[in-house]
Amino acid sequence: MISYRIRRLPGDGDSARRYHLFDRADRLLLVADEGSEWLPADDGPQVRFARPDGERVATMDLPRPADRRADKKQDFAIIYEHAVYALITAMDLSSSTGSLSRAAAVGTFDRLVIEVEGNKWLGLCWTGQEDGPLLVLYDAEAGGLATTVDPESTDLPAPIGLLEAGAGDYDFDLTLPAGQPKQGPLLGLALVFLVDGGS
Repeated sequence: MISYRIRRLPGDGDSARRYHLFDRADRLLLVADEGSEWLPADDGPQVRFARPDGERVATMDLPRPADRRADKKQDFAIIYEHAVYALITAMDLSSSTGSLSRAAAVGTFDRLVIEVEGNKWLGLCWTGQEDGPLLVLYDAEAGGLATTVDPESTDLPAPIGLLEAGAGDYDFDLTLPAGQPKQGPLLGLALVFLVDGGS
């Protein structure tokens, strides 16, 4: 397992959110920001992932308010090297009645289906006490998990990753399988962006 720490940066007066991802040696590896000032006027909202020197690595398109779906499912594609690198589908199979928002907060969706590098992972949002993990990741194929699995099920396999509230100077701790995926920081920041929500 490999772990990262993420810091949420204070906003600059608008609704944009920014995050910095560090390795365990406190080296800044990747930054993510949501914005519009660097986008052409006809483009939709987007999250930009960049190296510390500002070089863009990837993007994740966000649905425009008019594109929001009435059902409880929303797709987010991470574009890396001009191709879809990962597809994250946020789903709400809980009993709540509202549709998903553009950047859903915890509780608005209860699971993420993550397709990355030929793997299919299932991320279940924590529904219990406040001191639990924010997102628990499972290998859906190896565990034979359907996307509709009950998060309270006692026969879930061992998790392959966790997103938890951080301690000290960091807002989040992220644990992923070592070497999988190859672009772990990129996927990790995308997950934090979606789970942290609340713009």
